[in-house]
Amino acid sequence: MTTIIDFHNIVIHLIELLEALISIEKDKLESITSKNLDVLNNCIKNEQVLVLKLKGLDKKREQILSALGYDGLTYKEIISRLPAEEKEESSKLFATLQKTTDDFHAINDSVKVALDVNLHVINTTLSKLGQNPETQQIPSGNNLKNRFA
Repeated sequence: MTTIIDFHNIVIHLIELLEALISIEKDKLESITSKNLDVLNNCIKNEQVLVLKLKGLDKKREQILSALGYDGLTYKEIISRLPAEEKEESSKLFATLQKTTDDFHAINDSVKVALDVNLHVINTTLSKLGQNPETQQIPSGNNLKNRFA
């Protein structure tokens, strides 16, 4: 039988994965600013592995929510429907998840800006050399949305 504890365990795993992604994003930012492409490529490979794990956890999260009858509800809506004795732990986990997600978005935004700046420098340099860059500068998009709030 699925319980709220199963959901809490998924949220804990999500937090851990986000923390690992934050670490990779920090390494990625450092590799971009130091122009170390080997480290950047390694970061991207590691990030891809974690994103696949994140997708798997998100599927499990959806299955658990469905089994609990909370299909389609946000975390805040779920907490509001829980018995009083389960609300405190769920609220703490939600606060941690929210902070970790915010931290991820902050570092991810920094990485996107650094990439966009470097791409602009490359395009400007190519233009000065009389070469047309084959690619257009396209701002990076969000890789991860917080669907838990």
